[in-house]
Amino acid sequence: VDPSHPRYQSLLNLEHYRILRSQNRTKLQEKLFLMSLSSLGRSYDHVAASLDTLYDQMVSSLGGEMLSAEEMAGFRHVSISEAIELASHNSMALFGGKASTRLSKQRTSVMVTLPSYAAEDNGSLIRRLAKAGVRIFRINTAHDSAEVWQAMAAVIAEINQGRSDEKQLKIFVDLAGPKIRTGKIRRLDLPVIIGSNKREKEVMIYPETAATSPQNTNRITQEKIPASISVEKKFYDNLTKNKAIKVRDSNGKKAHIFLTEITKEYARGTIDKKVYVDKDSTLRQKGKTSAALNIEKQIDQIRLFVNDTLVITEENLLGHSVVKNSEGVVVRSAMIGCSLKGMASFVAVGDRVFIDDGKIGMEVLAKRGKAIICQITHAKVNGTLLKEEKGINFPDSELKIAALTKTDRQNILSVIDFADSFSVSFCQRGEDVRELQKLLHEYHRDDAGIIAKIETKNAVTNMPEILEALLGCANSGVMIARGDLAIEVGFIHMASLQEELLDICNGAHMPVIWATQVRESQMKTNLPSRAEISDAALSGRAECVMLNKGPFAIDTIDILRQILHEVHLIFKKNQKLLSKVTMWQ
Repeated sequence: VDPSHPRYQSLLNLEHYRILRSQNRTKLQEKLFLMSLSSLGRSYDHVAASLDTLYDQMVSSLGGEMLSAEEMAGFRHVSISEAIELASHNSMALFGGKASTRLSKQRTSVMVTLPSYAAEDNGSLIRRLAKAGVRIFRINTAHDSAEVWQAMAAVIAEINQGRSDEKQLKIFVDLAGPKIRTGKIRRLDLPVIIGSNKREKEVMIYPETAATSPQNTNRITQEKIPASISVEKKFYDNLTKNKAIKVRDSNGKKAHIFLTEITKEYARGTIDKKVYVDKDSTLRQKGKTSAALNIEKQIDQIRLFVNDTLVITEENLLGHSVVKNSEGVVVRSAMIGCSLKGMASFVAVGDRVFIDDGKIGMEVLAKRGKAIICQITHAKVNGTLLKEEKGINFPDSELKIAALTKTDRQNILSVIDFADSFSVSFCQRGEDVRELQKLLHEYHRDDAGIIAKIETKNAVTNMPEILEALLGCANSGVMIARGDLAIEVGFIHMASLQEELLDICNGAHMPVIWATQVRESQMKTNLPSRAEISDAALSGRAECVMLNKGPFAIDTIDILRQILHEVHLIFKKNQKLLSKVTMWQ
């Protein structure tokens, strides 16, 4: 290791950590424990210093000659106290706060992803999140526009005006990287599903101008949008509140819509059953009748079962469901597009493919031009719907693609003046980090943090190389993107792998962001699961924990901070703090 390297001590300790972990030293660890000597299992951020201490203890107990002060001064490795201070300083540089030489005083920061509407209403949401204790705000460039990101940043800048240096809020810009997603699916003239057989559902009635469409979800707020039916204006003008509209669908099935509100623009009601509405359906009230108008075309339902065949193509074609002849024989397999150009050249027969966070699993049977033919190996018993714009993972394939896209480079220019740190999405090697570092240098932003997102098997394999590249930056960190990573390495390996990633980052004094689906249920429904509580407690080993956006963010943050406060009384990183136990005293 070059002693002139600006982060020489961290780079040297990373090398020491790799040597320590290059062999199975479990038996040695157990023997040291039985002799009440220093445990090497807690030495990862100061390996050589721990070995020095262990050497002194053993020599002292055997009556041997200890190393002199002059000999000790000749060593250039980091001491235990220096390692703690280094890690704390690196965390503070990236996430803000106050550095501390005491583990018991170090805290895990909270990061939250900002939704599209965050800057609206004078940035009231951002202000409430900051008051709740959020220290870092994530702007996801996979969504929204430069104008929206700049509006978010303006609110944060205004809040920062009244804060001290150590309480300044930070902005983390998450560059989208090469998005590997499913393509568009064709639309068909199919009946629109309105209502449910399990419970009453809200439905909207509009006079002629709107579309007849099923219940949907707002992509920005995640709120449910009621189904709607467009009717003839003459029929609408005669509607009566607190009376029912009788609906007869394309199959002759009947349902009732009880109207609770009527205005000039819309009527609101509840429907008691599920019906399939098309151009032949009728609505009737007080002897007046109307057809359903402006029937919205429906997405072709691609429902996949185990052993089905799916064609994935990189060509710009609309996806479609399986086509069968009158005898039920398949004449054309289901097909979906993929946004990754060159996909077929990266994939080999026998490779696994996963779609939509692993909901659909498959194996490549053959390659045909720019397409791959896959057999479904994992799906629900009653089939799993294949949807548009869902992530695709190729865990067995080496995808030779750049982490920084043309769009990323354009987006950096839009946020360069206010971003405190940037991500390298789909980071697979050290060169990906250096590419972003070079670009930021050109824009005179060497001070900006660079965070490598670890989300592929290749990234795990190349972790030492990636950490070395990050140590070449003035300010850097790692995000463990556990969603994609779990699919890549397998869910059963994720628990142990995230521990190994925390350990090697600890060896490099590298701050870590614990990300993906942290307290996800509570963010969406305000009802956390037991597993999420335990997961949140484990996040206390990282320097930062990231929450996604959701309607119950404030409540979730409040409970998360309570959990982190309690676990930090017990441990920090891999160190037990031995605080006083008061539960049973």
